[in-house]
Amino acid sequence: MLAFKAVSIVRTIRCRHAVFVLLALCGVAITARACFAEISVGSLNKAQAKDKYGITMHARKNGDAGIKVWLEFKKQGWLEKFTYAELRMTDEKGQRLISAMLQPNPIHHRQPADVTTVAFSADPSQLARCHFLVVCYGSNEGDVGYTLAVKDFLDLKNPVTEKD
Repeated sequence: MLAFKAVSIVRTIRCRHAVFVLLALCGVAITARACFAEISVGSLNKAQAKDKYGITMHARKNGDAGIKVWLEFKKQGWLEKFTYAELRMTDEKGQRLISAMLQPNPIHHRQPADVTTVAFSADPSQLARCHFLVVCYGSNEGDVGYTLAVKDFLDLKNPVTEKD
């Protein structure tokens, strides 16, 4: 009888241990799904960005900071689920040097409330290697991001599109 109780206790402990391990694995799986989610990333040229999504790129002089470059868009269609934007800068070989999160902020006080803008400033000589990444999770296209290369939108010899 004593041996039977010992075996029963061991089985109970093993069962509880198995349940604990299973719950821990489920917790890791749920957490990992949110942390390591992958998105589809494509690129947009000037015509695609404007015609399909209403995204425009602008630039103006920004004093000692060089040239201020920004995207403007309305949160409609795919962009309704706008999640974040990044500045990405690459070296001559296309290897990423910098990746920085961009916060949506009005560019000027007359900006309409329904227009979203993200911006950065850079030395004009670096604009050819700068890209925006715009990401929307849960959009009508799924979890998608698009890169927009500054060189495809602006004349790098005279990037200013708006006067001060």
